[in-house]
Amino acid sequence: MGLGKREKRMRGNAVAGCASQLAIECPAEAQAHAQMSCAVEGASEKKSARFRVPLGDLGDLGDHPIRKREQDPKGANVASNEASTSAAGSGPESAALFSKLRSFSIGSGPNSPQRVVSNLRGFLTHRLSNITPSDTGWKDSILSIPKKWLSTAESVDEFGFPDTLPKVPVPALDETMADYIRALEPITTPAQLERTKELIRQFSAPQGIGVRLHQYLLDKREAEDNWAYYYWLNEMYMDIRIPLPINSNPGMVFPPRRFKTVHDVAHFAARLLDGILSHREMLDSGELPLERAASREKNQPLCMAQYYRLLGSCRRPGVKQDSQFLPSRERLNDEDRHVVVICRNQMYCVVLQASDRGKLSESEIASQILYVLSDAPCLPAKPAPVGLLTAEPRSTWARDREMLQEDERNQRNLELIETAQVVLCLDEPLAGNFNARGFTGATPTVHQAGDRDETNMAHEMIHGGGSEYNSGNRWFDKTMQLIICTDGTWGLCYEHSCSEGIAVVQLLEKIYKKIEEHPDEDNGLPQHHLPPPERLEWHVGPQLQMRFVQASKSVDKCIDDLDFYVYRYQSYGKTFIKSCQVSPDVYIQLALQLAHYKLYGRLVATYESASTRRFLHGRVDCIRAASTEALEWAKAMCQGEGANVPLESDRDDEEESRKVKFSIYSKDHLRELFRCAVARQTEVMVKNILGNGIDIPLLGLREASIEVTGEMHELFRDESYNISQCFLLSTSQVACSTDSFMGYGPVTPRGYGCSYNPHPEQIVFCVSAFYSCEDTSASRYAKSLQDSLDIMRDLLQN
Repeated sequence: MGLGKREKRMRGNAVAGCASQLAIECPAEAQAHAQMSCAVEGASEKKSARFRVPLGDLGDLGDHPIRKREQDPKGANVASNEASTSAAGSGPESAALFSKLRSFSIGSGPNSPQRVVSNLRGFLTHRLSNITPSDTGWKDSILSIPKKWLSTAESVDEFGFPDTLPKVPVPALDETMADYIRALEPITTPAQLERTKELIRQFSAPQGIGVRLHQYLLDKREAEDNWAYYYWLNEMYMDIRIPLPINSNPGMVFPPRRFKTVHDVAHFAARLLDGILSHREMLDSGELPLERAASREKNQPLCMAQYYRLLGSCRRPGVKQDSQFLPSRERLNDEDRHVVVICRNQMYCVVLQASDRGKLSESEIASQILYVLSDAPCLPAKPAPVGLLTAEPRSTWARDREMLQEDERNQRNLELIETAQVVLCLDEPLAGNFNARGFTGATPTVHQAGDRDETNMAHEMIHGGGSEYNSGNRWFDKTMQLIICTDGTWGLCYEHSCSEGIAVVQLLEKIYKKIEEHPDEDNGLPQHHLPPPERLEWHVGPQLQMRFVQASKSVDKCIDDLDFYVYRYQSYGKTFIKSCQVSPDVYIQLALQLAHYKLYGRLVATYESASTRRFLHGRVDCIRAASTEALEWAKAMCQGEGANVPLESDRDDEEESRKVKFSIYSKDHLRELFRCAVARQTEVMVKNILGNGIDIPLLGLREASIEVTGEMHELFRDESYNISQCFLLSTSQVACSTDSFMGYGPVTPRGYGCSYNPHPEQIVFCVSAFYSCEDTSASRYAKSLQDSLDIMRDLLQN
């Protein structure tokens, strides 16, 4: 049976080490104590207190894990429109983006100011507690050292952090291998684990190839701004050959609008586009505020590079490997700003800012949108659904694109789409068959548009509904597609390779809040004497006409297979979770593990994205939530019930709930196991956001083995490695300040996708699976989630 290849994320490793000139030794025990490792047996009240996890802002958590499916690895290259400044295999376009924020770039050696401060903190915590009051002179001398050191170091900001960002580190080889073994323990058999341990012993031996490969990565780190970026980008996105919708592009739903006339649609679209243009101007002026970490080295500056890649960018298909079109940071004086509007599969170029007439007003933009809404339905011939080709497998679409480019008009159309700030899709409503297939007792939908529920709306944003609806009304390669339906449903679909969800969510929520806070009366659209927007004419030959038929069938088949469910758990939210002295993200991750164990009697490789933006050009890394501690807790919570894989009817569920159940373990013991699981999950989370994960280092070692020896090392062809990279549970927190949510499909045919958005009094889940897999069901998993969250509340509320 094939195992899914992996979705990966960016990571690094900030390993604590003292400045040599200070001759201060920071003991490992202090760090371990801070990250809370625990022993279950005979734990005392004092130990329990040690496991309590301090509440903290989880702004470092990423959004959703982009999916790596079951396929062969490819090469590495990124297309360009600027001169390359990166290492071999990296592309100039992305490299140009790297150079634009070069003011943030430094190396982070053991003598950096941040490292010294961190080490002193650990040293003082661990050692100075035994100093008597009379020893204050010695202590004052030690405390004065960082200030003297910092005074001669490079410049720092108002919070004491360096003005430039550190590079993504390369963790110690032994540390990576030890953490890798620990991650394998709950998801592999003893025999599989023993074989992997033997491979690791050979790999990590003093004369083993691992030491050589590790040094190769250290040298690469010194030579490049971000040694891991192109390894990660190609592994996560550029090498992926499966279609973008469902498998890669997330969809986001915002609270629906109430449109009374087509003028309302045009006016709302104009306000969104005006907000996009204002954001573009802020980027051009360099006024984008610098974000800082909200916890774990609070106020540490974060890398802002991906915020500059949202607008005017696009993914390009390749037969073997995709590339990116990334705009230049500098705007030319004669450069126009435009968007492409798609309505009923027909595309129009709407210029928002021109060199000869300046920026359009909201009412002028609205008049252009109104023209599109009135012109597209009246065309005598049905337009070719060229956008449907972008939903095909990447190699197939690449060959179709080459055929399109044989015509000069098509070449210009492709250029207009790629350079557009965004694509605006004006949609028709989906039918009711896309509504949720929930379970008895599930909470009703909150957002509605006519007869459509939230699940129906999410389908529209993720894939468009199929060839008979809006899937041809898309350009899935485009980084941002704003989608507005005539029934008031709206949101976006975004291509994930340029940016994480946080940048997209923040941009749209900022625009949406401004619209909500400054409503204006629309008394009809004034007539403006602007030329109508240009309609893009495509020249399509017989071969491409045949491809439209084939694409329609394959896209519809994929959409029919998607089992998607927007589920709102409304019994409690993060207010209660925080009262339990647990991070909401950690709590929900453990609920996801328990829900899976209740259904299948085992844990599986689980992906949760975690931001690594504390480092230069950092993106995300993988928090592996399936731990030995979580497994032991889930076993105890299920009281030996066993797996419940068969999909039962709601009637069976009711009968099961009436069975008499008894507790094998005391609540105190279950709470202690829970605290151990919390401690481990928190430790893994913190290590990732501070740059100490395992997936990026393993990816680097794997690619280094190919580059150095010409072949992939046996460690990365091992059965355990394949299991660890097959993420049967792909998760992410997508926190929104509005009542919005984002969802995506599973990353393997046999797995689940599950995003979540914790609110004070509820948690919104977007659960996905595939109907073609008989063992998975989105509604069944949502029901197990509800049960898990209920019993966790019963366990902890007192």
